[in-house]
Amino acid sequence: MKILATIGTIASLAIAAVYSVPVTNDVGIIYTPMLCGNTQCPITNLSGMPQYMAYSGNRDLRNILMGFDLSSKISNVDNIESCYLELPKPITSSNAAPSSYKLTVSPVTSSYDARTVTASTAPTRGSSIAANTYMDNVAPGPIDVTEACKNPVKGQVAFSLDSSGSPVSFPSSTGGSTAKLVVKTK
Repeated sequence: MKILATIGTIASLAIAAVYSVPVTNDVGIIYTPMLCGNTQCPITNLSGMPQYMAYSGNRDLRNILMGFDLSSKISNVDNIESCYLELPKPITSSNAAPSSYKLTVSPVTSSYDARTVTASTAPTRGSSIAANTYMDNVAPGPIDVTEACKNPVKGQVAFSLDSSGSPVSFPSSTGGSTAKLVVKTK
C-alpha cells in the first residue's frame, strides 16, 4: 500500500508545473486634462520607451499596461492553481533617498495595441485586485493575480499599474524588463 501511495504522490507531483510567462505587450499612457494653448493637450502613448511611469498626480495620470500571453505556456487555464505578477525593482535616481509608493494592479481586457493605444482607447480597467505600499529601492513582492489568470481573453491577460504617492518607474520590455507571471498548475 505504501508503494502505491508513493507512486500516486510522485505521479501527482510530475503533473504539477511552474511556468514563467514574460510580459509581451506593455505601454505607458498619459491621461491629462491640461490645456496646450486653447485645446486639450494630446493624450500620449509612450510605446517603445525604455521605462514607463505609474503616477496619479493632481492634473495627470500615468498608467502602465502590461499584457501576457498565457496560451504560450498554459494549455488549460482550469489547471491554474496560482498566478503571481513579479515586477522588477523600480528605476530610481542613485542619489535619491528611498521613498514609498502605493501600487494598484487592476485587470484589463487585453485587446489593445501597444503601438497605438491612448487614454481614449485604453481597455476598461476592472476592480483593483492588489493595492500595496512598497519601497522603491527593492522589487515589490509577488502580487497575487490568480483570478485574472483563470479568466484570460483569448489566452491573454493584462493589467493596469497605477501608483499613488510617489511616482514609480519600471523598465519596459524594450528597456529589458523582467516582469513576468509565475503560474503554478495542477
